[in-house]
Amino acid sequence: MNPERIGPRVDSRRAKLAGRAAEQIVNDVVELGWPVGQVLGSETELLERYGVSRAVLREAIRLVEHQRVARMRRGTGGGLVIDEPDVDAVIGPAVIYLLRVGATLDEIFDTRILLEELAAELATQRIAEADQAAVRDTVDREAEGRLTDFRELHTQLAVLSGNPVLELFVETFSRVCNFHFSDVARLPADIDRAVLRAHRGIAKAVLANDPALARERMRRHLRAEADFIRAQPATVQRLDPDVALAGTLGDKRGEALARQIFAELTTSGATPGTFVGSEAALMEKYRASRAVVREAIRILEYHQIALTRRGPGGGLFVTEPDISAVVDIFTIYLRRHGVKVRHIADLRVGLELAVVERAAEALKSGGANSAAIEAALRAESEHGPATAFGHGEDFHSMLGRLTGNRALSLVHGVTMRLGWQFFSQFAIEDPRVGAMSQELPSTVVPAHQSIADALLAGDAELAVARMRDHMAATGPS
Repeated sequence: MNPERIGPRVDSRRAKLAGRAAEQIVNDVVELGWPVGQVLGSETELLERYGVSRAVLREAIRLVEHQRVARMRRGTGGGLVIDEPDVDAVIGPAVIYLLRVGATLDEIFDTRILLEELAAELATQRIAEADQAAVRDTVDREAEGRLTDFRELHTQLAVLSGNPVLELFVETFSRVCNFHFSDVARLPADIDRAVLRAHRGIAKAVLANDPALARERMRRHLRAEADFIRAQPATVQRLDPDVALAGTLGDKRGEALARQIFAELTTSGATPGTFVGSEAALMEKYRASRAVVREAIRILEYHQIALTRRGPGGGLFVTEPDISAVVDIFTIYLRRHGVKVRHIADLRVGLELAVVERAAEALKSGGANSAAIEAALRAESEHGPATAFGHGEDFHSMLGRLTGNRALSLVHGVTMRLGWQFFSQFAIEDPRVGAMSQELPSTVVPAHQSIADALLAGDAELAVARMRDHMAATGPS
């Protein structure tokens, strides 16, 4: 890689058209009820349906193939076949994003504790009689040494929360933590007993239907785990590319090459604008065919790792990390798994209060720029909250960035994206919601201004209180 050759950020019109076509394909799959195995249409039929060129359609198909929404089947009876996205197809891109933005173990644990506290609370409120027996059985098997995964109770509580968003993120951050410390051979002999005691305490609180105690015990348990892992010599604050990328991006030749190029870029510390190489140079360097190199480039572009600039002096250039691609993957997976407005509501208040609290801390310590608050308020006032959100310039997105916690910003971004998708859908279907959307600037912008005033005055408690009032006023009725 030649760091001396710098190019501008690429803004490809065809990539945008392909992205919109891919979104239409996803929406069609959702509206059909996601019938896995059904043929959505032949290439000819899809060209007519979506009104795009063959080149744009094929780019769109590659996008939905990476998202595991659908895959192209050749031959008689072929066409775009609806696929089944799995959790690995989500976690891999999340790892790539967190690796790119340099998320630390502290950020991962801070986010994980927040999510698992909520999972424990909701599980306590929603556990059924049959589920109580299952929780007891899990703890009993752990005591007898019959568990293969010491995280089983955590996973079980996330499932019992009845919230697919929580379930997905608990699994994601649990796995990501393992990349920071995986040397189980160094664990002390008595660690099992300590973990079992904590798990027994959490389980008892859940079975006693005591949500406050379940939250507190989960918080203490995960903070102790975080402290323990940080103290181990083999622990790393930042992900090791060779460990984190194992198993991501798939095993086909193009996927393997994309993983290799990404690992090299990460290890070398390549910055946005760094020239990666021309297609011909990459073919020669990696002794790969044109088809393999092009597939690798498509994957790197899809994950916003690098983008292609056409014309003289063109080639593949490293780009700025972009949260939008991984947010799209999360939202697609969750739509497939039946996410509802109530699931977003479960997380919304807790997340927003945590975000404004951490943003206040960052402002107080000088780790955040107050000018970003004014810019977000100005964008919402001039263009409206919906348009500002579409460009990532809204007040809530800005607060997520101000926290300095890249993992928390990811969770926050996914829930906001899902929330806006539901709101947009309801605005089309229900005239009352549509009318409400016209009133957003007059109601939301003043609320945001009041929260901002408290933040800029250094009054974190008032900012949190005003955010709580704002959430109550805008939450589902």
